[in-house]
Formats: sequence, structure tokens, C-alpha cells
Amino acid sequence: MDEREIEKRLVRLRGAEAVREFLQTYVHDADRAQLEATVRHMVVVSPFTIDTGVDGLAEVLAMRLAPGTLARLVAHDADRDLEDPSDEGARAWLTALLRDLQAWSGSS
Repeated sequence: MDEREIEKRLVRLRGAEAVREFLQTYVHDADRAQLEATVRHMVVVSPFTIDTGVDGLAEVLAMRLAPGTLARLVAHDADRDLEDPSDEGARAWLTALLRDLQAWSGSS
């Protein structure tokens, strides 16, 4: 593998793409205890992965998004049925998730 190929693989996903991948990989089908254990393990093994998800989530929550975007991220990518499935409900759920991820990973 040459240097260019290595750089391609290390390119950090950003924004919604990073969040979608993180939710599909770590959150989908995981309860909070499983997610916490996975995040704490991954911070030791590959912090880049968790940092990318945390940074992407913070970025997405700060963005103006088309109506329905946050609701779709939570419903489809995280596979969560929220009591309030609106964007506002999804924002609250994602904000709580971000707080937990930051606590578990030691990031701020």
C-alpha cells in the first residue's frame, strides 16, 4: 500500500456522512450499555473512529438541515423509534447521545 492509498483510507468523514456511518455501525441494534462498552473499548483501540463520530454529530447538530433530516438519521440510521419522532425529538435524542459519547470517550 503506497502513501496515497493510506491517506485515502485515513480521510475523516465529516458531518452527516460521519454521523450516518457511526449510527449504522455502533448505535443501530445496540442498547445504551452495549454502546457504552463498545465506545470505551474503541477509544483504547481506535480513538480516531469514535472522535470522527463525536465530531460529526456535533457538526450536524450545529447545522441548519432540511426538514426531516434529523428524524431520518435517528429512525433509519440509528434504528430508533422515538416517542417524539419529529426533528425536535431527534435533536433531543442526538444531543443526549452526544453528551454520553463525550463522557464515555473523555472528549469535550
